[in-house]
Formats: sequence, C-alpha cells, structure tokens
Amino acid sequence: MKIEYTNISFEDYTKLSDEERKAKPFYVIKQPISLWYNNQKNFLTISSYILNKKYHREDGPARIYSNGNKFWYLNNVEYSFEEFLEKTPISYEEKIFLRLKYS
Repeated sequence: MKIEYTNISFEDYTKLSDEERKAKPFYVIKQPISLWYNNQKNFLTISSYILNKKYHREDGPARIYSNGNKFWYLNNVEYSFEEFLEKTPISYEEKIFLRLKYS
C-alpha cells in the first residue's frame, strides 16, 4: 500500500501539535538549516518525509537536501541506499526504478 503524504511547509508543520503530527504522514517542504563548512556558514533547505513523527519513506529518500544529498530512512532508522533497497517493502520493479533514478 502506497503511503499518501500531505504537503506542508516547515513553518506550518512546526505549528502542529504532537497529536496532529501523528495523525497523518507529512512531506515537509524546505526546512531551513545552516551548516559550517571550511569556516563558512552555508545555508541549505531540507525536504523530509515524516510518518508518526519519524523520518520514513518506502519509495525514495526520506530526507533531501538542496545541495543534492539524499538520506534513506525507514521508521527513523537511516540506511545506505543498498540497505534501504533490501529492507523496503516495495516490488522488484519499483526497486529497479529506484536504482535507475538514484544510482
């Protein structure tokens, strides 16, 4: 069964109660962050897939940074891409598609 995520801005997500955050899956768009790298402050945004207040996505990366980095989570546990493909409950054909798209 495919999970249907509700798109929401980071600002609106932060305004939700814990109960509301657990009520349905969310795709949180463009959370601003800043990182120090080589003595320079860098600004990025992160888009995240959240289910029951945990990073979770079965058909792609659960965290996507504006610099192109992608992170794979199931139930708030981070996996390498290969580990993710072994553990995610999607079809063989969907896994082939993910390999073509993200490898």
